[in-house]
Formats: sequence, C-alpha cells, structure tokens
Amino acid sequence: MRLVLVLVLLTLALFSVILFWPSDKAGDLEETTNGQSILLEDMEVSEKNSENINNEERHELMKSEYEVLEKERRVLKQRLGRLKHHMWGMKFEQDEANEMSDILLVAHKLIKNPDMLGAFSDVEGIKNEIAKIKFSNKSLDRVSEIIQGAQSNKK
Repeated sequence: MRLVLVLVLLTLALFSVILFWPSDKAGDLEETTNGQSILLEDMEVSEKNSENINNEERHELMKSEYEVLEKERRVLKQRLGRLKHHMWGMKFEQDEANEMSDILLVAHKLIKNPDMLGAFSDVEGIKNEIAKIKFSNKSLDRVSEIIQGAQSNKK
C-alpha cells in the first residue's frame, strides 16, 4: 500500500515538474511576434469598447422592455382582482369551475413570483414573458364570459 502511494506521489511530482518547468521556446516566440502582439492588443481593446457600447444599448433596450413587462403584470394583477371580486359568493358547475380554476392558476403563477430584470439574458426573453402575460390576460376573457353567464342565469 505504501509502495503504491509512493509511486503515485513520485509520478505526480514528475509530471508537475515537467508541466511547470520554464522553457526557452516561449521567450523566442515572444521576441519574434512582439510587433504582432501589440497590434492584437490594440484590436482587443477596440473590440472591448464596441462590446461595452453594445452592452449598454442592450441594457437600455432591456430596461424599456422590462417597463412594458411590469405594466402588463400590473394590468393582469388588477384584472385578476376584479374577477375575484365578481366571483365572490357565486356557484358554478363543476366543468366550468375546473376550467376557470386552471385559467386563473396559470395567470396567478405569472404574477406570483415575477422574474426581475437580471433574470433575463436578452430582450427576446422579456418579449416572450410579455407574450405569456398577454396570452394569459386574453384567456381571462373566457372566465369573464363564464361569470357573466352565471350572473345572467342568477337573475
């Protein structure tokens, strides 16, 4: 057991010495490409500057889209509150109640724990979330129709 441990440690030490031992080839390469490396560094700096500008523009676009997303969330939350108010104390058939429950749960999940701006990686992710909320808001029309039908039958 000790022999195996000693062999493993010796092999590890040998490979670490070979791996980290300085060589003369690296110095020659730097001397021959010194002028080219300066040009590459200049190009990298200019690329980083353009990336910073693009990142700033992207962040501004994301902020503006996120404001639209927050507005849509508020509209959905208000509509859910109104529907809850109109549904209070009403009785529905089992099929209608299940359908309404499914629609309302999906809508509630979208506003329960909303993603913040940092959770989105690009503008498309925010647009997809806006589309989900608009679809959910549109599907609440069916719940509104069921409530109106139940109110008209009640009278």
